[in-house]
Amino acid sequence: MALRDRRREILDAAAPIFGEEGYERASIDAIASRAGVSKPTVYSHFGGKEQLFRESVADSAQQQNEAALGAIAQLDYSAEGWQEALYRLGLGLADCSLSPCSVFLDRMIAAEVGRDPDIFDVVQVRAVRPVQEALAGRLAMLGNAGFLRIADPVKAARQFMVLVNAELPGLTVLGTQRISTEAFEGAVHDGVDTFLRAYAAEPAI
Repeated sequence: MALRDRRREILDAAAPIFGEEGYERASIDAIASRAGVSKPTVYSHFGGKEQLFRESVADSAQQQNEAALGAIAQLDYSAEGWQEALYRLGLGLADCSLSPCSVFLDRMIAAEVGRDPDIFDVVQVRAVRPVQEALAGRLAMLGNAGFLRIADPVKAARQFMVLVNAELPGLTVLGTQRISTEAFEGAVHDGVDTFLRAYAAEPAI
C-alpha cells in the first residue's frame, strides 16, 4: 500500500474514533487497528496523538467543505428555477451537516474546544468560511438579478445555513437518530421559506 493510502486509511479510521470516544479516551492502538496498520505506522505519519487529532479535525472539515461547495455550485440563477434551486441547495447543505463526517466533526469540536481553542479556528478556516463566502457570492448574484433583497450577502449566507439546519439537531438528537425523508425535507423547506420571507424581492410563490 502506498504511503498516501496509509495516511488516508488512518485519517478515515481516526475521525469516528475521536468522534465517538473524544480525545482523551481515543487510543492510537484502536485507530491503528481500525485502519489495519501498525501503531508505529501511525506515529511515522502523524508523530503523535495530538497531531493526529488536529489533522483529523482539519481533514473532516475539508471533506465537509467539499460536499457543501458542490451543493452551492449547482445553484440555478434563472427566473424560472432560482427559487426551487434554493430549496435544493438547502437540502444539499443540510444533508452535508448530517453526514457522518460532519457529525463526528461537531462532536470533536464540542468536546475538545475547551482543551484546545485552536480547533475552532481550524474548522472556521478549512470549512465554515469558504462555504459562507461561496454561498454569499451566489446569493449576491441572485440579489443582482433582482430576485433577492440583500444588503449584506455574508450575513445572509450565515442565516441561510442556520435556518436550513435549525430543526435538525432536535429531530435527529444531534445526528444520532435517523429521521424520515419527509421530516427532513419538511424541516429544510421551512428554513428556506423563512429565509425567503426575509430576503425575497417579491413574496415567495
